[in-house]
Amino acid sequence: MDDDEDEDLMLPRKKRDDDEMDITPMIDITFLLLIFFVVCSTMDPTKIGTIPEADNGLAIAAKNAAVIFVNPGPNDSVILSKIDSSEFSRDEDAQANEIIEYITSELEKSLGASKQHVMLFGDADVNVGQITRIQKIIGDAFEDLDATYIAVKEN
Repeated sequence: MDDDEDEDLMLPRKKRDDDEMDITPMIDITFLLLIFFVVCSTMDPTKIGTIPEADNGLAIAAKNAAVIFVNPGPNDSVILSKIDSSEFSRDEDAQANEIIEYITSELEKSLGASKQHVMLFGDADVNVGQITRIQKIIGDAFEDLDATYIAVKEN
């Protein structure tokens, strides 16, 4: 009688329909791949890109701005020069200090009346990362500056 009772207690397993599919492993793999690509990708916009072509823009007189000329140099570097054609240092740390000094002196010449923005004259072949680096130097040093304008030379 014990054998009959054991057989009665065992319930049959429910068969899974052939039409159903468990997608949980596929979702897990998708999220793992997403996490992998987010961790491995670089999000630095200064490393890629080119300066966009100017369609039209606001006319800004160079006499009313502190002007810096940005020309392409070797190995994605830039050659910066002042409005009087004298060049800034090629060393980036020294260059940052010279940019700050130059803009400070240009803004002080105007006695705060007319020069309240900076103009970067860039060549179309200049790496956009270099323009971004120069803008960051200017923005960090001169928080009260009205605007920084970028002018792109047409080829």
